[in-house]
Amino acid sequence: MNLGTNAVHAIGDRDGTVAVRVERVVLERDLSVRASALQPGTYARLVVSDDGSGMDEATLNHIFDPFFTTKPAGEGSGLGLSVVHGIVRNHDGGIAVASTPGRGTEFSLYFPAAPRPS
Repeated sequence: MNLGTNAVHAIGDRDGTVAVRVERVVLERDLSVRASALQPGTYARLVVSDDGSGMDEATLNHIFDPFFTTKPAGEGSGLGLSVVHGIVRNHDGGIAVASTPGRGTEFSLYFPAAPRPS
């Protein structure tokens, strides 16, 4: 929910798109993601993307810090992404973020997939 809300806020008052998809992916080698590394294996990947304002590298370096926000005072607690990060890490997953100012942002959340039933 938080990723979708942030995506809508990034788009603002203009027309834009928020996309959500879930897919099964197999990592053949280690994948380095912010604050963790994922081992090879099968994962469920949840991707939330928008074509909003995007973020620069300085902002990206702090997005998971508790109480960090780019919103005006009184409009955000700065806890949303740190909670998302905690949930993903508690499930042995990881988050990859790609963003370009003026073009949008894509969050890819990786969760270890349960084995398929035989």
